[in-house]
Amino acid sequence: MKMLTLIAILAFTFTSCEQTEVVVGENFSVSYKPTQCSEPWDEAAYTNKGNLSRQERFKLFLKDKGVTELKEFKNTPDDKIYCSACTCPSNDLFSFKVSGSDLAKLKTFEPFKTALK
Repeated sequence: MKMLTLIAILAFTFTSCEQTEVVVGENFSVSYKPTQCSEPWDEAAYTNKGNLSRQERFKLFLKDKGVTELKEFKNTPDDKIYCSACTCPSNDLFSFKVSGSDLAKLKTFEPFKTALK
């Protein structure tokens, strides 16, 4: 009986020391400064979908890639002057929050695969 009690106490002690920290609903901030016109959402597949703004095309591109929930999306343009080549930066800065699973998806395709290393 004493041995059984001792085993029960030890089992309780070891299992009570385990802590699993689960953060439910944690969001991650993402910022991205796109180029003038060489992004995937600047291609015909998105520009031919009607009169969509660049922000709307960006959101549609992410949705097509499986990124389902953008939270607190905003575009903060700056007043700097950049070159006008397609590969030069634009004056846009897209900022938003995503879940951990959507962040993992972002890291699997360009341009975020490179930008979020």
